[in-house]
Amino acid sequence: MPYKHTAFFETEVLAHQIDEQFISQASLEELAPLVPKDIDFKKNVDLIGVSFNAAVVNMFNKNGDGMNTETALAYTDQFIHKPTNIEHDKEKIVGHIVSAGFSEYGSSKMLSPEAAKDITDPFNIALGAVVYKSASPNFAELIEKSTDPENESYYKKVSASWEVGFTDYVLAVGSTKLSEARIIDNPKEMEKLNGNLRAYGGSGKTNKGEPIYRLITGKVYPLGVAFTSKPAADVKGIYKDKKEENPVIIKDKRDKISQINKKTVIEEKNIAMENIVNELKELLIEKKFGEEAVASMTQTFSDAIREKSDQYAEEKKSIESEKEAVKKEYESLKASVAELETKLTDANERINSFENEKKAQEAVARFNLRMDELDSKFELADEDREFLANEVKSIDETEEAFASYSDKLEVLWKHKSKAHKEAFEAEVQARIDEEVEKRIATASTEEVNVEAALDNATQTDADISNNNEALASEQEESFADKFKKAFSRENIEITR
Repeated sequence: MPYKHTAFFETEVLAHQIDEQFISQASLEELAPLVPKDIDFKKNVDLIGVSFNAAVVNMFNKNGDGMNTETALAYTDQFIHKPTNIEHDKEKIVGHIVSAGFSEYGSSKMLSPEAAKDITDPFNIALGAVVYKSASPNFAELIEKSTDPENESYYKKVSASWEVGFTDYVLAVGSTKLSEARIIDNPKEMEKLNGNLRAYGGSGKTNKGEPIYRLITGKVYPLGVAFTSKPAADVKGIYKDKKEENPVIIKDKRDKISQINKKTVIEEKNIAMENIVNELKELLIEKKFGEEAVASMTQTFSDAIREKSDQYAEEKKSIESEKEAVKKEYESLKASVAELETKLTDANERINSFENEKKAQEAVARFNLRMDELDSKFELADEDREFLANEVKSIDETEEAFASYSDKLEVLWKHKSKAHKEAFEAEVQARIDEEVEKRIATASTEEVNVEAALDNATQTDADISNNNEALASEQEESFADKFKKAFSRENIEITR
């Protein structure tokens, strides 16, 4: 098959014979052009002409599928000549599709393709078909019952479910109306959400509770229409020629769409019981039992059969009630499980978010600590810090990895190490101090020789002598200061 996916679109059938005097409702009158005009249904008494709104465009059905205007216009005509069957049993073909078109949503007024191409709101795909009476007499009788307003059990109960194959789809989230939905066509995002689709066993909702659907795209392959007993659409009913006589009795046990009329069942049960009692009565008469004995015995048997029949009916009713109760309990449990799964998913998402946020905070704190540690070890310029920041970000989070990197850095950047620079500065300062001491000692020796020469000189003025002493003292201080200033660390540039 050239398609990967299939979808079913269910709606109620609006059917009628071509004899227009029996088209009584406006909605059916609007669909009458879809019934073929070139078939004489009075002569072809084995055919029934039907027409119906098959699907709603730009709106998603209860199965979670839908199509837009462009797809509907491109592929609706391909339904023509495709078969119709009962309950999607493709071996039980009961007719074929003969026409296709479009109609307004709600009123069923026919629309031309030109008028439909600009519509973004919902409208109908409408089809016309013929049904073969001879192929399924029981289905023909169901049509008879569906046209009878007095038949409460069957009136307007036939639906149509058409099937399409298609190659691709995108997701629509948020609304059953396409114009109000959010389209998701990103493959990765679609893969995350596909499990929520009804078509794949999901609830039809996202984890946030939004409805989610498949919007059919790509190549579409109309496969046919099935008649089913499931009501689904706004427009209901089957119409056919009331003049047709000789209704066919339903006998085909394979027909999944037929429902047994309770009154008929009761009548058949009574007839069957009466037949058994009559056979028993005839047998007793043959055995030469008296009339009173025969009457008494047949009455006893009749009462026993009726009692057992009633008992069986009660037991069956009780079993059905139990089955219904179990079904409700199962549905309730299923809903609870789905709710728990949703809550678990939300909890896991919150936990993952918290863990990711915590890891991010730890990473930032670890980065800051490591940068502070390196900053305390080395004299760093701005470009050094930028380089180290990129390096530290790529180091593994283990302490061993950072310790190994720090050790390598101490070897490569030994000249930038604060401890190394402090030791070097101390060594330089020690040498400076040593050199200053030497120079001061030399200067002191020279000063003594000057003073000896002054002692040999003639003193002319005491004040002058005192001034010379003061001057000598000042010279002694200035020599030392000059040496210290000359050999100060700030004035020495060391190259390596």
